[in-house]
Amino acid sequence: MIVRGDVTLVAVSGGVDSVVLLEILFRLRKELGTRLIIAHLDHGLRGTESEQDARFVEEIGREKRIEVRSKRLNVDAISTREKIGIEQAARRVRLRYLKQTAKEVGANRIALGHTLDDRVETLIHHLIRGTGPTGLQGIRPVRGQYIRPLIDASRQEILDFADEKKLAWREDRTNQELIYTRNRIRHEIIPALKRLNPRLLNSLGRTAELIQQEQSALDHLLDSPWKEVFQEGGKGDVLLSLSGLRKFPNQVQGLLMRRAISHARGDLNDIERCHIVSLLRLIDADMAHGELYLPSIIARRQGDELRLTIADKKGTQKYEYPLELGKTEFPELGIVVELSLRKWGQEDTFTKGREVELADANRLLFPLLLRNRRPGDRFRPLGLHGTKKLKDFLIDEGIPFYERALLPLVCDREKIVWVVGVRLAESVRVTEDTDRVVEMKAERLK
Repeated sequence: MIVRGDVTLVAVSGGVDSVVLLEILFRLRKELGTRLIIAHLDHGLRGTESEQDARFVEEIGREKRIEVRSKRLNVDAISTREKIGIEQAARRVRLRYLKQTAKEVGANRIALGHTLDDRVETLIHHLIRGTGPTGLQGIRPVRGQYIRPLIDASRQEILDFADEKKLAWREDRTNQELIYTRNRIRHEIIPALKRLNPRLLNSLGRTAELIQQEQSALDHLLDSPWKEVFQEGGKGDVLLSLSGLRKFPNQVQGLLMRRAISHARGDLNDIERCHIVSLLRLIDADMAHGELYLPSIIARRQGDELRLTIADKKGTQKYEYPLELGKTEFPELGIVVELSLRKWGQEDTFTKGREVELADANRLLFPLLLRNRRPGDRFRPLGLHGTKKLKDFLIDEGIPFYERALLPLVCDREKIVWVVGVRLAESVRVTEDTDRVVEMKAERLK
């Protein structure tokens, strides 16, 4: 985990795990030949208690003569802005802060105080949500610059060490609140499982270790197929050969796509089975080109090439995607949109519905795009002579407020054509003079 000459940034929250981690590394610093720097992040969730935690950590740094880097962030506000849960927001913010601080101080190692209990809790958490072998590894002892020296020690062993050495630490009362999934796993599920197997931590820790070893072997076996499909690129942009991918069965293609996404993005956060399935459909589809929008990444197929590029991180809040004839999948939105152009006569009939609409092609200003609403948007609903604010229209239609911001809109170059699943625009309705139509379908992604 540490080699002589490393600079190690130690994440210290003030809790017993991180205090013990710091104590052990401090005692071994000369033997390891590493310089230690403390990093503390105040999440701004517990008022004066979190401020006291920060002062406690700074006092430890003064006693041990270790530099302390400390920062306060409003995780609650970040959770709201990024539309994610408090637990996920706290983790995301913490990792960003540690990575940035490590860069600022020149640290090539970031030590975290995760224990065997944390590894088992994470494994169970992933299992409950549904996961593959990667998730069943729980927390890895070493991942990039992150190291977890206490990963094989139980929380009880940590407490015993702290008591023996007469260490002081801070208690976080939120660790007892059962509104958080991880706390319920810690205080309810694991104790129940321990009644069935008192050595549960060791058993599941060993399971995670075995899965990690098998995953490492699988990664090694995947190196040869990867050489056949990978053409060029690095973080942010990866180019793959479609003909190379098609040499392998779907199961191997799926593993290669996961590696490609990780190669481009640096991680697989929020990537689920449906996203990989959508990528495999894009590879197999009978088309010359196509695009696929995944969490934080865009897949573009052109000829014999498949290019994965990082998307604008603001895309989860504000999105705008081009629409072309044929099917386009948007896994991030959970829908697939299909456009078809055809001739139209007075004798033709059409059955409309919430998921399908018909527009006069001659009254559309191509190209079309799919986006969510913008401030000041106005819309002329079918059957209305004038326009009205889109916000007011959605309220009148009874669309829940939490759906309005991400509700997809089909637009042309100057107007909203269709509020998907709600109403067509009056300006593009089919009339007696219509001779060409665009049929628009939007269905939930299966």
